[in-house]
Amino acid sequence: MMLTLVFLRFIGEKFEDGVASLRETLTAQGLDPDDESIQAAFFDDATFTDGTYNLPIEARWSTVINTPPAKLNVALDAALHSIAASSEQLKGCFVEGTFTTRNLAANDIKKIVDEVHKIRHKTFGEEKDLIGRVYEYFLKEFAVNATKEEGEYYTPHDVVQLIAAMIEPFDGTLYDEAVA
Repeated sequence: MMLTLVFLRFIGEKFEDGVASLRETLTAQGLDPDDESIQAAFFDDATFTDGTYNLPIEARWSTVINTPPAKLNVALDAALHSIAASSEQLKGCFVEGTFTTRNLAANDIKKIVDEVHKIRHKTFGEEKDLIGRVYEYFLKEFAVNATKEEGEYYTPHDVVQLIAAMIEPFDGTLYDEAVA
């Protein structure tokens, strides 16, 4: 469910970036991006020139984030359905009823969506392990609020990298008594 939300967030953000870029390009060429004929010619196409997918309005993150909490579960499933229905490559990639079949309270799903709204794909850059970095982000965000009695601890990414670099045997032989 979380990865689905992150997917919607990231493609929504890429879509918004694509629209902004296209608007700038059209304006630089002396065209009015708000003109109906320009909208039909450039914005209603299946993809933009940079390859950004043109999302149906119900699948756009701006629509999702502005949906009232009571309707959010249905709106999220409608977004996934419309993406799958309008894209041959994504057909069958989403579980129908991902959000409506779970018994999440309206305010709980709204809190999760608001938390996902805080992240941006540019924050993670061109990470090779994007899913791992997103998982680490959520772990950090939620473990900060945890108490030690709950047994949840978060070690920042930089500290983990330093520890791994310090103990990584780059040369020589590593003897492990348990293996001998």
